[in-house]
Amino acid sequence: MKAAVTTTTRRRRRRRRSSSTMRRLRAAAVARRVRELRRLVPGGEAVPAGRLLLRAAGYVAELRARVELLRALAALLTASCAAADDDGGACT
Repeated sequence: MKAAVTTTTRRRRRRRRSSSTMRRLRAAAVARRVRELRRLVPGGEAVPAGRLLLRAAGYVAELRARVELLRALAALLTASCAAADDDGGACT
């Protein structure tokens, strides 16, 4: 009769994987992430992986700057509308 496979047994099996298998699994995971990053970053399909990381960092910085600009515009418009409401005018 075969014994049931326990969680401990599964953990041991995972630990027994060879380093080359683990290296291959990590490489596949990195390749998946690089493909996803290429899809997200404009122009990412045409650059090597090292440059892709630099381009992604620049793109994130650009997006953050855009968010800050939009927040500032929203605050300005909100303040402008509040002042117009106080004066009895319409906010457009």
